[in-house]
Amino acid sequence: MKKFLAALATAALLFPNTTQAAEGVSLTLDDAIELALKNNRLIEQSTADREAAKWNLSAVRRNAGPILSWSSSLNHIGGRFYRRNYRNIRDDVKARNAEYRATYGYEPYNMNLYPNYNYEGTHSLTLRMPVYTGGRLENQRESARYTLNAADLTLENSRQQVKYQAAAAYYRVLQQESLVGVQEQAVRLLQEHLRMVSTQYEVGTVAKSDVLATNVQLANSQQSLTTAQGNYQTAVAQLNNVLGLPVDTEIAASDKINFVKYGLSEADCLDYALSHRPDGIAAVYAAKRAGADVSAAKSGFRPNVSAIVQGIATGESYFKADHRSERLSVGVEMTWNIFDNGITSAQVQQYKAVERRAESVARQQIETIQLEVHSAYIALKTAEKNIETTAAAVDKAEEEFAIAQVRYVEGVDTNLNVMNAQEKVVETRNNYYAAVYNYNTSRAQLEKAMGVPVAIDALLYAEAEQEGKSSPKSLEAAAVNQNDSSEAEVVKESPAPFDKQ
Repeated sequence: MKKFLAALATAALLFPNTTQAAEGVSLTLDDAIELALKNNRLIEQSTADREAAKWNLSAVRRNAGPILSWSSSLNHIGGRFYRRNYRNIRDDVKARNAEYRATYGYEPYNMNLYPNYNYEGTHSLTLRMPVYTGGRLENQRESARYTLNAADLTLENSRQQVKYQAAAAYYRVLQQESLVGVQEQAVRLLQEHLRMVSTQYEVGTVAKSDVLATNVQLANSQQSLTTAQGNYQTAVAQLNNVLGLPVDTEIAASDKINFVKYGLSEADCLDYALSHRPDGIAAVYAAKRAGADVSAAKSGFRPNVSAIVQGIATGESYFKADHRSERLSVGVEMTWNIFDNGITSAQVQQYKAVERRAESVARQQIETIQLEVHSAYIALKTAEKNIETTAAAVDKAEEEFAIAQVRYVEGVDTNLNVMNAQEKVVETRNNYYAAVYNYNTSRAQLEKAMGVPVAIDALLYAEAEQEGKSSPKSLEAAAVNQNDSSEAEVVKESPAPFDKQ
């Protein structure tokens, strides 16, 4: 319930000047994209992954600093050594105290200095700092840094994916709304035609079969209208899902589906994609991370050196230090696995295999980018040609229907030809809106395939990272809303997403 109310509150904040009409809240395409970027689960998950990568890097960095640890134990102890060297001595001292107390009235020995040694509580306080790890810590930091870099770009890729999904769902709503309009117009035309046929039948100029055929055609059109209305409601529900709203939220798309010719060549689109796709660059960072993991694993062949300051105290009870073994030590500790039964060698080979796989994935990602750009560009140009063809077909079909009606009224044509002409009008209009929908969706898909930035420019991010900047600084340098040069570059190389005439 809290999430439901939060989603509605978000919608209210985004659209404070809109009113709730019978058809629902009116959304523009930009409104829909903004709402999706705020609410979509994919971005929420990628944000959490990025947060985890950030804290992982923080934890790895802190491994190179000092660590203060405390350990303690309490044990029951025994054996001949303790009986001979401690307990017998305590018994002798205790007997002497008893003798002196009886003879002189006092005890010369402090029994606290002669514990029983039945129990031993040990406390150890250690300050340890690595001095040399054979490159393990350095390469672990590199690996964690590359993981964070990849997470930054994966988050941007999620934004681009959500933006495309929102645009595609929005265009789907527009298309289904247009198809509802086509079917409504078809019903109105058939109703008018039925009235004309009925009038002519009453005066005896046409047969009853014409009336029956027109009624059947009208019933079919009404059924098609009902189906179109159901498809529209389904499209709205799908859009709500992408926007992170309850599926039954009443919304309406306020933009109109249109046609804006795309000016870039396929080669321009591919060049832009290969340098800007965030998931392509993220795959490169994954390969770099695997290489750093290999180097970190090789540190097992080398010694580890640490600086240590340690204090130890033991006592008869948990919080005493009366066993005469208090010790403070300062020094250097070195550990070196001269022979580890091949564990380090196996781990190195394991990480090398992971590195080879990551490099293969990076090469495959380049091939995927090329395929996605090529496919989206072909779909775009195909839809562009279909728009021109179907637009001309609509005009011809409408003209043919008008002529068929006139000829039927004049008695020189049949009702069947009128019905056929009417079906062609519906078919060509549906084809036209399908072509326009496919064009706009293909354009949104092409811009996703190109990696057109939403929040950060992946190329600028990679350049900043290569200069040695941290993740926050790289994000700041690549932010599209703060970097005028990046925006100018995108506009120069690619039309702004979803331009309208």
